[in-house]
Amino acid sequence: MIKIRLCFSKSGPLRYIGHLDFLKVFQKTIRRAGLPAVYSQGFNPHMQLSFALPLPLGMTSFFDYADITLEQEMPGDEIVSLLNAHAPEGLILCRAWEFTGPGAAALATAADYIFNYSDEKSINAILGQGSIVIPKKTKSGIKDTDVRPDIFDISLTNGNTIMRLAAGSGRFLNPLIVAKLITGNEISPASIIRHDLYTQDENKGLISLNETPVF
Repeated sequence: MIKIRLCFSKSGPLRYIGHLDFLKVFQKTIRRAGLPAVYSQGFNPHMQLSFALPLPLGMTSFFDYADITLEQEMPGDEIVSLLNAHAPEGLILCRAWEFTGPGAAALATAADYIFNYSDEKSINAILGQGSIVIPKKTKSGIKDTDVRPDIFDISLTNGNTIMRLAAGSGRFLNPLIVAKLITGNEISPASIIRHDLYTQDENKGLISLNETPVF
C-alpha cells in the first residue's frame, strides 16, 4: 500500500455543496478514474480518503489537499491525468505525490485567505491590537475568546487583502470573523478564496503543504 497526497482546486458549482457531499463527489471521481484505492475492513468498508481541512460552504480554494491510500504505486502525473479526465466541473487536480508520516489533516496549521479589499488603515488597526476578544463558538458553547494569537498576518497585494490565520484541528479561526473585523461588514463566503494551507517546518516557520517532502 502507498499513501498519496493530492493537491487540487475547488471552484464553480462544487463550492456550493457541503463537505460530506464533496467527499462523495471525490470518491466517485476516484472510482471512475479506476485508481486502485484501498478500503477499510469490516461491515461497512469505506475508501481511505481524507481532506486536510473542510472548506466553508460557498468558498473557493486554489490549493487544497487530500490523502488517499492506493494498493500499488502509480506515477503522480498519471494519477492527476486520470482524475482530471473524470472530474466534474470545478474540481481540478494539480499534483499527486507519495508521502510518509502524518496526514494532511494532522499537518495543517494555517491558511491564507484572499478577498477584494484594500484599506491599509483598518488592517494596521487589527495588527496593532494586543488582544481581540469576541464571542466565539467552542465545544462547550459560546465563550469570549481572544482571537488575536490566531491572526498570524494580514497584508495587501494588488488591491486584495490576504489573511494568514490559524487553521487546523487544534486551532481554527473563521476567516469570515476576521474579514468582518477588517471591513466592519458581513462578508459572503463566496467572495473569499482559500489560497493555500501551511504546516510548521523544523524551524517552526510555515511552509505550504505543497512543499512537504516527496518520497
